[in-house]
Amino acid sequence: MLRALRILTVVLLAGAIGLTIAKVRSYRNDATPLDDLGSLGEFSFTSSTGGTISDRDLNGKVCVFACFFTCCTESCPQISGSMARLQSELSDVADLRLVSLTVDPETDTPEKLAAYGKTFGAEPNRWLFLTGPREQVESFVIGRLRQAVEENKDADRTPGNKMLHSSRLTLVDTKGTIRGLFDGTSADEVDKLKLAVRRLARER
Repeated sequence: MLRALRILTVVLLAGAIGLTIAKVRSYRNDATPLDDLGSLGEFSFTSSTGGTISDRDLNGKVCVFACFFTCCTESCPQISGSMARLQSELSDVADLRLVSLTVDPETDTPEKLAAYGKTFGAEPNRWLFLTGPREQVESFVIGRLRQAVEENKDADRTPGNKMLHSSRLTLVDTKGTIRGLFDGTSADEVDKLKLAVRRLARER
């Protein structure tokens, strides 16, 4: 009986190892082409520290951009939760930068952005929170990040849904090229984004 249990244990262990190896091989051999949606271009915004962050500061980094606002009660908490997950699960990717851009710049001062970041455990050097003039922000979100944003003018508007915006995360490679859009409210999409980030980091 003991011998049979040992054999069963070995078989199960071998199967687990085989599954792990298969997953690793699948990950390493993932040749699915990423999108090429053009250059993100030049930009300059104010950070939560009060300084300025521009495209030059992110040159050579793999970046994930998200849109949000601090008093949002709709998709923003989930989006920021996904960004926090990326920060944690991709902690070994030194050249990753997460960038959250507020779509409510009149309300979201650098101080509010800093406080918001702390609630999600944001590491200031890896996860940036940016703001800027509304017209500049909206132009960048729509024209560069390829996301949607507009003010909610419906009768049921509340502080938590006063801005309507996309829940997608925009992936940008080390050369400033947009390589894909992923749903920040979908765990499966965030998994795909994680693989894409690692792939781009290896391609340096």
